[in-house]
Amino acid sequence: MRALARAFPARPAQLAEYYSLRRRYRRLEVWSQLAAVAGLVGSIWIVIVLGVGNTPWIIGVGLGWLVLTPILVIALFTLPRGVERWRHFWRFYELTCHISLRFLAPVYAAFCVVGIVSTAVLLLR
Repeated sequence: MRALARAFPARPAQLAEYYSLRRRYRRLEVWSQLAAVAGLVGSIWIVIVLGVGNTPWIIGVGLGWLVLTPILVIALFTLPRGVERWRHFWRFYELTCHISLRFLAPVYAAFCVVGIVSTAVLLLR
């Protein structure tokens, strides 16, 4: 993680900005982490219920929903209050992880697409 933080550093910020964002979005970050666990457990449960055999799509479902559910929770709580809240949360996340969104956004988007495609493939079998 430190290597990624050095390769893709977050934009500099004042401590006051970080603490202000932290006070507002720390709970949402915790809920998003719980959503990630729920997404992983839920995807495993779905795979078991569907009786899917040994296929690489299972990995895509697990990893995809591990990322997709927290993003959906974050969107659910920030976007109704405006796009600015969405941006503020991701700025907080960037400062917390010390990694720029230039790296995180494409990785998260790729995991989401893999999860959606893998789920669709398994459901259509």
